[in-house]
Amino acid sequence: MSEFEKFEKFNEHKSNATQLNYSRQYNKLHKLAGGDIADVSQKKILEIIYSNTTNPNQISSLTNIAFLVRKMNKMPVEELILDRERNKTAIEERVKKINMETKLPSLEELQEYTQYLYDQGKWSKFVLNYLMLNLQVRNKDLNFKIVTRKKDMVDNKSNYIWLNYRHKKAVYVRNDYKTNNTYGKKTHTLTDKKLLNALYKILACQKHDEDCGVIIKNPEQLGYHVQQATFNKIGEGAYLKVIINDARENGNIQMLAEISENRGTSVNELLKSYDSSKI
Repeated sequence: MSEFEKFEKFNEHKSNATQLNYSRQYNKLHKLAGGDIADVSQKKILEIIYSNTTNPNQISSLTNIAFLVRKMNKMPVEELILDRERNKTAIEERVKKINMETKLPSLEELQEYTQYLYDQGKWSKFVLNYLMLNLQVRNKDLNFKIVTRKKDMVDNKSNYIWLNYRHKKAVYVRNDYKTNNTYGKKTHTLTDKKLLNALYKILACQKHDEDCGVIIKNPEQLGYHVQQATFNKIGEGAYLKVIINDARENGNIQMLAEISENRGTSVNELLKSYDSSKI
């Protein structure tokens, strides 16, 4: 069995999206290393990574692959752990820089844009924006399937919206999101009439195999498709910053707690990474 095959098996308990990402990053690092990753020392693998990218997020992703490969082989990982901790500071500095350079819209502008999408019958984009504004979800959470029967939510590694016609509600179930290992499955019952109508319209389009039934065209490019649906293509991270800043400016401490619960992130992490005033 090749190292890659062993690596795939080692991570088979992860979500499909995570497995795909790990495979891409593994292949990238394997190519840079010129062979099996386990054959390269921790010091050398770090030299290879740092000589090929200065992006702290990319450094973090590649270092994590090296860590997982060595963990899989029960090899020492101390140097990789130390570097990962040092790199966290670089990532935080990058976030601060982006926050300072980004001119954010107001929450009211985002709400008006979402209403515009509804008025124009852009149902899929409306649903994505509604969920980002009201439940502060990440890109990954927006890869879901709409079903009309509870029993059709069969995969405990997938996300669903169960559209319950009889009780006029939608049950949004998230099994696959960034921090699911910490916070577990998240379930929200939604009764907003506009949201329900948009979901009905999307289902009708899907039944007739029409483009208006497509929510995410290519799940492997999830972040791109979500970004394209947002106001001025600013992305879901910017949406969260707008919501957090609005809550802070209005002294709405309870909102921060709700965001923390909805998203599956500590309040401290929210303020550190997404509040553009905390820089």
